[in-house]
Amino acid sequence: MISTQLLRYYPHFSGLSDDYLVRIANISDSRQFNAGDELFVEGAPATHFCLIMSGEVNIIYRLGDDRTVVADTLIKGDAFGWSALVEPHRMTASCVANNIGEYIAIEAEGFRHICDADPACGYRVALGLAKLLRDRLSALRVQIAATR
Repeated sequence: MISTQLLRYYPHFSGLSDDYLVRIANISDSRQFNAGDELFVEGAPATHFCLIMSGEVNIIYRLGDDRTVVADTLIKGDAFGWSALVEPHRMTASCVANNIGEYIAIEAEGFRHICDADPACGYRVALGLAKLLRDRLSALRVQIAATR
């Protein structure tokens, strides 16, 4: 379990009551990573929604011709593993650590249950998720423009 104060740092949880933060904290833990660690693999089951506490990770897409492209580089405060909250709950990209760091891993099934049980909570989380996806799409557009 992690502290609710730590969760408050992340905008994904703005507007959630202490009760919901406690529930989310109870299904969360911190994990460490080293440079080169593959935290998630594209196509694998998405079991956790994650928040970076320190370090840096790349979101990587594998193209059909065995090439890869770094779609975004995430730092402290950023989230990854959003696929854990959206059906079919499979990773849409891989996530590889650039250096030593730590992240919060929130168990997806429990998180979805919390959101499903209260539409107000689910709505707040969905807004945060929509902002995350907006930002990820914007970063990808920048990457595409840079390669042209």
